[in-house]
This record gives sequence, structure tokens and C-alpha cells, in this order.
Amino acid sequence: MFVPLANGPPSSHDSPRLRPQMTRQEIEDAVASGSPPPVFTPSLRRSFRKDRQIISHEDSSDQQFNSRDAAQHQSKEAKSKEHGIFFRPRTSILDYTELMYQGSDRIRGLVTCFWTIVGAYLVSLLLSHYENNGEFLSRGLASLIFSQITDLILSDLGLVLSTAFVVPFVRVLWIGRWQPRFLDPRKLQAMGIQAVAELGWLVFWYMWQGSRGWPWTQRCFFALHTAVNWMKVHSYLSTNRHLAGDLKTQTELKAQQNPSKNVVAQIRTLDSRLCPYSARFPETQTLGNYAMFQLCPALVYEIEYPRTSHIRWGYVAEKMAGTAGIFVVFYIVVAHLMIPHLERMHEVGLMLTTVHLMGPMATCWLLFFFITFDSIANGFAELTRFADRRFYDDWWNARGLDEFSRKWNRPVHMFLARHIYMPVRELWKGSRGFESSQLLRRLRKTMPPSVAAMAATFFFSSILHEVTIVVACRRWNHGVFFFSQMMQIPVIILSERVKWLHDQQALRNWGFWVAMVFFQPFLLCMYTYNAFLPKTPSFNPVQTTSVSISAVNSTAAF
Repeated sequence: MFVPLANGPPSSHDSPRLRPQMTRQEIEDAVASGSPPPVFTPSLRRSFRKDRQIISHEDSSDQQFNSRDAAQHQSKEAKSKEHGIFFRPRTSILDYTELMYQGSDRIRGLVTCFWTIVGAYLVSLLLSHYENNGEFLSRGLASLIFSQITDLILSDLGLVLSTAFVVPFVRVLWIGRWQPRFLDPRKLQAMGIQAVAELGWLVFWYMWQGSRGWPWTQRCFFALHTAVNWMKVHSYLSTNRHLAGDLKTQTELKAQQNPSKNVVAQIRTLDSRLCPYSARFPETQTLGNYAMFQLCPALVYEIEYPRTSHIRWGYVAEKMAGTAGIFVVFYIVVAHLMIPHLERMHEVGLMLTTVHLMGPMATCWLLFFFITFDSIANGFAELTRFADRRFYDDWWNARGLDEFSRKWNRPVHMFLARHIYMPVRELWKGSRGFESSQLLRRLRKTMPPSVAAMAATFFFSSILHEVTIVVACRRWNHGVFFFSQMMQIPVIILSERVKWLHDQQALRNWGFWVAMVFFQPFLLCMYTYNAFLPKTPSFNPVQTTSVSISAVNSTAAF
């Protein structure tokens, strides 16, 4: 089993740090085939190796559950089948610590080789810049990044703290003793009130950002962090609204006299949702529980998460150092390899500049991936003892943009799957509202629920991309991000329907990489072309360049 999420601090009585008995590939194959995730029994022993705690079974025959553990495991398995997503103890594929001491021997040398080559290239680049300019680093971009930094930190702190309104919102309106009688969390009224609260919160912070007069880099960071916190707010309110509805339904069923077997079974099912392991709804609705969710690198709220037994402070220091180091590399690539080409874009042309930027832009994209999902996400996971470190899959093997969107950013993918894809699919399957329109009836017959849900998910994701880039840049470029996202739908359908194209796995992977390497710098040039025209001498092109690079990478993270 795993250590459930508790409201209090870590206890010395927690069970040892958990590690699966199966390899990563065996776990993924078992889950894909419908088998339950691996079982963790209390019969464990510890062995240490360089600040890594490796757990193995003392007795492989001791695989027995007690009655409560068995019920909890069955409850989790049933819930995972119902919702399609769940959390369990896992490590990141490219986590360097895991690769060095407990991971795959096949790729850890490749990761070491990659960072060694990056370091050697940076030394050469810095020396060349010193020979030509008399300094190792360009300082123009640094003065922009750290300007008004105090105002940004205080505003971001206020943004995070303001999300705590969800706790009294849930307790008062849905589960508290002061809950209005006319407000049923199972009806559309509750959903409407939730939508109004979320929209008001989002508009307030976007207006706050617009009134601060920040440089472009600060706007990009704040716009992205606002979107992330909105997803946390929405997941917390939506999940607790459904749980409050289950609680009310269970109370009504228990009030029946001489309930039938079906009613008893339904009560048990609802009870497994309200108490999947040790914590029970609504006792978990506290500020401490929400603070833990806010710090966890997850965008889908659950009553409990898998936890590790302790915090490895050496691992946290390693991730902090990695974050600082990757940021320096990112700065060097942008300041020394990208801005000079963008400044000459009006002379050499957009297409030639795009070709020059393909390498540096791809490098920035990979650096953004490492700093976000490997360093920051794993660092916060260690601080909160969050055991599910599967923040990404092998997206580099993607055979199309649909597979890339599932594997590149799993926290956002899980949010879209839980709150957009699955509700739309169920609505498309069983809603009777479609019968009132002949067009909708025909559309429902010709379009499968999975295609309708996919289209709705891409539409929502496209709107989120476009809003983020417009708010960050204060510039609308005719919906380029929106249309580029929506154009993925026919490409996905074509690759699935045409058998010859579907079977060309290597060709599809090549096509994916060519598209990603070429179109990201092309979008960057489109958003920054007017900024570098020599007609506004008072305009600072470095600002637009910084935010556009950050915005392209950040929206790619969605």
C-alpha cells in the first residue's frame, strides 16, 4: 500500500519509502492490459546507497491483505476504471537521481552525455562572446527579467493565497450547516454558481496584471501561473461538488426503511468514493488539506494522494541547483543565439530567420521541459512527499500531435481528461437534449462520443492557449495559436483512418519532429516580426522577444 495524504506534518511512524516490485515497463504493460497496479505490502526492508532508499521485499510469499486493505484496493481499482485516471507511486523517466541509483541502465548514460555536451557547447559559446564583446554574458536581458521583481513576487503570492476562497466556498454552500436549502450540488444551479465564482476570480487577476505596467517577461509568467491556479481552483470545486452530491445521495438512501440489495450496494459504492482509503469526505475539507493540494505538482484534486515516507533534502538541493543551472543555460541561448537573429529579421526575411532559429528554439523547448517537469515539479513533489512523479511520458516517441499532447504534460492532460474529455463523452452518449434539434441528432449519429470529446478538449485547450498568449503579449495575431491547435483534429483523424499512414510509425515520428522543430520558431517570428521593424526606436525588442519565447514554450506546456 502507500502512505495516504494526511493533513498534518509527516510522522515518524510512516511506513518506509515505497518502491514497486515490478519494472517501469512491466507496470505500464500491466495497467494497459487492465490489470491492477502493483501491490505494496508492509513486509519491506531498507537498504541505502548514496542517499537513495531502495526498498525490496523480505518475503515474496507474504502478499496478503487484511480486509480493510483489500477493500481499499478494490475501491481504488473501481474508481480508476470509472474516471480513467488515478495516482500511484511512480518515478519520472528522466529523473537523474533515479537513473543513477535505481533507474534504467540503458538511458542514464545518454542523459549524462546530453548534459556534458550542453556544458561543453556553452563554454565555447561564452568564450566566443568574450572574444568578440569583452564580456561573457549579455546584460540587457537580465535587467529586463529582474525589473519590478518585488512587485511580481508579492502579486504572485496574493494570487496563490486568494485561491483559498474555495475552502469556505465548499463548506458553506455545499456541505456546511449553513448550506442553503434551495442549493443542491447535484443540480445545474450549483454548477452555475461555481462558474460565476471562477470567472470572477480569473477576470480580477487578469485585470490586475494589466494594471501593473510590468515588462513582458513578468506578464508571461503571471499569465501562465494564473492559468495553472485556475485549473487547481476548478478541479477542487468540481470534485468536491460531485462528492457533496454523492454525500447527499447517500444520506437520502440511508434514510430509507428496509432498503433493497441494490440500494445497499449503491450505498457501499458511494461510501467507497467518499472514503477511498483512510480520509473521509467532508472531514478532509480543511485549509491544511487544500494547502497540500496547492503545493503538490498536480492539477487534479483527490482526497488522498500516494505519499513517500520522508523528504530527501539532498534531492531537493539537487533540484534547486538544477533549476538555477538550466535557467542560466536558457538565458545564454536566448541572449546569444536568438536575439541577434531576430534583430536582423527585417533584413534577411522571415523564412531565413526561422531556419536560423530552429536549433536554438528546439534547445529552449527542451530546456523548458527539463526545468519545468524534471526540476521544479520533482522538487515540489519531494517537498510535499508526493509519490506519483509521472509528470510526462516518452513524448519524444510520439507519432502525432495527439500522442504528444497526452505525454508531454501529464498534469494538464489529466486535468483535461477529468474535467473536459470525460464529461463531454458521457454527455454525448446519454443526453436527451440532443433530441430537440435535428442537426444535433444527425451530428450525434455520425460523430462517435470519443471524437466529440476530443474536439471539445482541443477547442478548450486552444482557447486557453490563445488567451494566455494574448494576455501575456497584449497582442492578438489573428488567432494563430487557436487555429494551429484546432488544425490538429483533422490531422489526427486522417492518421487514424488511413491504414497506410497509421502503420508508418517511424514516418509519423519523423513528421512530428519536423513539425515541432520548424513551426515553433516560425510562430515566434510571426509574433515578433513587427517588433523588430526599424520604425519604433523607443520600442525595446528584447522585451517582446523574451515574452514571445516564454509564451511559445509555456503554451506548449499546456
